[in-house]
Formats: sequence, structure tokens, C-alpha cells
Amino acid sequence: MEILYKSGAAEALWKPNLLPVYLFFGEEDRLKAEATDALIRHAVVPDFADFDLETLEAGSVTADAMLAAVSQFPFGSERRVVVVKGMEQWRDRGRQAEAERLAEGVARLGDGACLILIAAAEDEEAKRKTGVTVKLDNAVKKFGAVVTFRALKGEDLTAWVAARVKREGKRIAPDAVTQLLETVGGEMLPLEQELQKLVCYVGDREQITARDVGIVVASSPEDVMFATIDAIARGQTDKALTLLGELHRYDPKPQAVAGKLLALLARQYRMLWQAKFLAEKRIAPRDVRNLPPEIAAELPVESNIAQLAFKASDLFTQSRSHSWADLTRALELLLLCDLSNKGGATEETERFGSDPVRNLQLLTLELTGATRGAKR
Repeated sequence: MEILYKSGAAEALWKPNLLPVYLFFGEEDRLKAEATDALIRHAVVPDFADFDLETLEAGSVTADAMLAAVSQFPFGSERRVVVVKGMEQWRDRGRQAEAERLAEGVARLGDGACLILIAAAEDEEAKRKTGVTVKLDNAVKKFGAVVTFRALKGEDLTAWVAARVKREGKRIAPDAVTQLLETVGGEMLPLEQELQKLVCYVGDREQITARDVGIVVASSPEDVMFATIDAIARGQTDKALTLLGELHRYDPKPQAVAGKLLALLARQYRMLWQAKFLAEKRIAPRDVRNLPPEIAAELPVESNIAQLAFKASDLFTQSRSHSWADLTRALELLLLCDLSNKGGATEETERFGSDPVRNLQLLTLELTGATRGAKR
């Protein structure tokens, strides 16, 4: 069986019957935790949790140990529930023999067993077709369920925020939801942490407002700086200009803002250059940390993409929307803007002036494509 998990509808996991084995994988770890908690509440009597519930780490146990743990007879609950975290580690070739033994073992699980295998999200998880290995996935599908957890987006994410606030007996204004998502992003765990802070902040008041979000979920100058860089690299002109204004509000020294922003933007475009280069060499983001020596030798020592391997997937995605000409022009513009800010006026820098604030605005328009009449 295959199930696409939907937040708030965990009962689909055990209707019509609770299954002996589940494999959770996909982009959103917070939803996996929600589903795991729901299964435990359904299957385990709280007073007997010490006997009928066990949590293991895939990196430190064998398939035989997992099967032995879940095959114990439940003491006072419907099932003996064993949760195994870190199953993504078994995707490696060195653990596939264990995965095959586990695949053979799930066929022998009895009616009193409930094995929950959890693979944490990794880079490019949205594109992954298998949870762990083909053999283990197929065995779980035959005798239980492979459950996919997709990241919530758009209206689904907005609805989740509203529902999460409602569970606390509160309401949240639509503009407050928008501001929250723009500030925090779409990852559910950070969102939930901020929502808990907001609920505490409003106290007895029923509704969370945009003003509450602005006060409680305040971005640091560093957060705004990196958000500005991201907006520019993504071609989001309006957002980038708004964030640029915020940067000047945090630091009234235009030269200081310009110096730091230009340095970080230069690093970002160098990273995008490397990502595009590696993509054309058919290198996957997950392999950035272990590049073939002949390819690694062609990358710079400083601002090397391997230093930001955790962002490789996003860098590879962004690089696809930039041509080589775009990246070359971006680095040229950054150099010209920096020279102008430092008083190095030449024919090439004539588009910029002596005002760093205006120069950064013009640079943003150029890099996001707004001066060509349209965003990227």
C-alpha cells in the first residue's frame, strides 16, 4: 500500500486496520513526527508505554535487532510499537544487505507488531522515488504501507498555520499568516516554534495580528542580509528592494551595508557559477562533498561550494535560471559597483555614481533583470 500523508488526517494510516509495518519518507520531517505521534497514541496504551513502545536508531542496530524488538508480545496495548529513526542511512551500499534482511523479515511480522521506519529528509528528497531501497520499499508496500510526506505549500501551508493556531484556541489574521511565512519561510518546524512564541505573547487575546508577528518574529540584520541576497539571486525585484531598505534601517552607514552586501553577493554568484559548472559535469548536489579529484581541482580554494554543501541543492536549482552570460555580467556589475562606491570612477562605472544607497538600488535592478523590462 502507498499513502500520501495529509496533515490532520492521520486516521488514514490505520483505517480499515492498523498495519504491521510503515515506512515514512519525503520532504517534511515535521509531518512525519505528527504521523508517528498519532500512530503511537492509537496503538499504545499510555500506562504501558514503557513496555510496549521502543525507539531505535538505524545507524546503531541491525535488521535482526529491529525484528526482535518489534516481535515481542505487547504487554498491555494492541501492538508492540517500535520506531526506527535514521533509515536514510540504509540507502548507502554498505547497509543494503541489512535492508534486504529487513525486507525478508517484515513478511513474518505478527498481528501484535507495528514497526515504523522513518527516513529523514535529505537534499532533493522531493525527487526521490524510493524511501530506502527498492526491495525494502516493495516489502513494506506488500505487507504494510509506504507513506510519503510532501512539503506543504501555498494554501495548504496557510491552512496548516491556521489549524495549528486554532488548536491553541486562537485565530490568526490572514495578513499575519502572510507576514509570518515571508519572515520564517515554509519549513514547518521553525514555523511551529514561532507560533508557540506568538501564542504566549498574545496571552488572553483571541487573535494574532500582523503587528504581533512583527514584534515577536523579528529578523536579525544577518537574516535580512541573507534574505536580500536570496531575493536578488532569484530575480525577485520588489522583495529585494524592500529588504534592501530594511538593511539601511538596521545600519545607517551606507558604505558598511554596501561593503558587506557586495562581498556576500559576489560569493553567492561564485557559488552559482560552480553549481552550474558541476551540473554540466553531471555531478549531483549530494556528491558535492566528495568530488572527483580532477573536477575538484578546477574549483576555487576560497568560496568553494563544498563549504556550503548543505545548500548545494538550492544552489543547483537557482543556477538553472542563470545563463553563463548572466553570471559573467553579474560579477562584472558587482565589481563596477564596488569601484564606484570607493570613488574609482571610470567610463565603465559611469552607470553608477558616488551614492552607495543609489548604487545598490541600481545594482539590484540590474541583477534581477528589472532594467530589461521584466523579471527573470
